[in-house]
Amino acid sequence: MQMMADVMDRPIRIHGSEQTCALGAAMFAATAAGIYPKVEDAMAAIGQGFDATYRPDPSKVKIYADRFDAYARLGGFIEKETATHE
Repeated sequence: MQMMADVMDRPIRIHGSEQTCALGAAMFAATAAGIYPKVEDAMAAIGQGFDATYRPDPSKVKIYADRFDAYARLGGFIEKETATHE
C-alpha cells in the first residue's frame, strides 16, 4: 500500500471492514435510492472507518514519476519505430 501511495502520489486508506466491496455498493445504492443526498453522507452513516492510512513519501514520489516518464518515452519510441517499419 505504501508503494501504491508513492506511485499515485495520493493517500491510500485501508477500510476497517472485510466486506468493503459490498459496503461500498450499499452506500452507492442508498445514495441512488435517495436515502442519502451524497455518497459522502452515506459513508459517514454506514462506513466503519479506516484501519490505516498510507501517505506518499515525497522522496519516492519523484523516483516513481521519473521512472514513469522514462517508460512513457520508451513506449513512444517503440510505437514510432514500429509504425516506421510497417
